[in-house]
Amino acid sequence: MKKYTSFKEIDDDLKLLKLKSDIAKQKASIDVAYLKSDLTLTNLLSDLLSTLGKRYFYKQVLEKLVKKLGSNR
Repeated sequence: MKKYTSFKEIDDDLKLLKLKSDIAKQKASIDVAYLKSDLTLTNLLSDLLSTLGKRYFYKQVLEKLVKKLGSNR
């Protein structure tokens, strides 16, 4: 535990803690704003369609590859 020799040291540490607290609150507020924007219906649907599109693409590529490898035997 820190030992203080003056009220000024206590005040300085309290100011520092207050600033750290304010910074943490601001960061949390920014994180919430990003989270809200990421969870909009438009973003969720676009992510879903992107994922489904990739799966379909990979499935098509894999099927063509299997056909090609199967016809070479």
